[in-house]
Amino acid sequence: MTLQKWLILFCVGLSLGCSKTEYGLPAASNEFGQQVTYNNKVDLVLMVDNSSSMGLYQDRLAASVPVMINSLNGLGMDYNLVVVTTDMRSNGSGGMFVGSPKVLTKNTPNLVNALTARVRQGTGGSDLERGFESIYNVLSPNYLNGDGRGFLREDALLAIIALSNEDDYSSLSVANFASYLDSVKPKLKGTIPQWVVNFIGVPNLSSSCSTALDGIYKEPGLKWIDLATRSNGRIEPVCDTDLGKAVNNIRQRIVELLTDFRLDMKPEISTIRVFINGTEVPQSSVNGWEYIEAQNLIRFYGSYVPGASDRIVIDYKPKEAR
Repeated sequence: MTLQKWLILFCVGLSLGCSKTEYGLPAASNEFGQQVTYNNKVDLVLMVDNSSSMGLYQDRLAASVPVMINSLNGLGMDYNLVVVTTDMRSNGSGGMFVGSPKVLTKNTPNLVNALTARVRQGTGGSDLERGFESIYNVLSPNYLNGDGRGFLREDALLAIIALSNEDDYSSLSVANFASYLDSVKPKLKGTIPQWVVNFIGVPNLSSSCSTALDGIYKEPGLKWIDLATRSNGRIEPVCDTDLGKAVNNIRQRIVELLTDFRLDMKPEISTIRVFINGTEVPQSSVNGWEYIEAQNLIRFYGSYVPGASDRIVIDYKPKEAR
């Protein structure tokens, strides 16, 4: 029995997706239903360095909070949002969700004001930044079953955004911390990562951002950069006067990962065509779509990342068809 065409239709609604698979022939097998859950859930950890040199950068990030919240809400995202600090002294604020309520959502009263206040953690924290350890603690079963209850959801992408003008000095290595995050959020189907780390900091030694032009000591966040690179996250310069661009780039990367569409069958790559609302999307890893063979999925980029209620059609011939 020959399959002439494999057509996948799914309605992209950031709260629910629906899918119908149709065959060109034979007529007796015209269609069958397949439910697709469109993952719009993200659990966000905002790690704020509260050491003595961070006041300026906290203010810059705080100014971008309205943009962040408006973007998440505009895309119909279902998000939990918490803030932690790098101060892991015995009397420090690290290793816990700061503020009350502990977990912010789109339904939190005065959300923008609440998050803005939490970003401004001040500069009284330890100058030995231990963000890895802080996040390790808040994602532990003991914490999540106590003060952190309700934050981490099994079906949500875990996204970490770290703000720091220095490196991390936790005892945890990057490899150990990455393995820990894999244990907290196991890979989907054994191959697809369910966490991503983004870093707003000093990108490298040669960057002008590593100088003290503004009178503030800075150093490259090498461990954070390694972790972000491993997870396909964004690395943004902390020295930009307006961190709105950095926030938008990170938001876009998170949405790119959430809107991945996994195909049911391996395609003949040359036959793939992708449409959004009837308009064909170019094949581009910058502004369009890309097929990621290792995970058998389509990923969208740039202005073609689908939004709420967009209608996506992916047309291809499966390798199994003869």
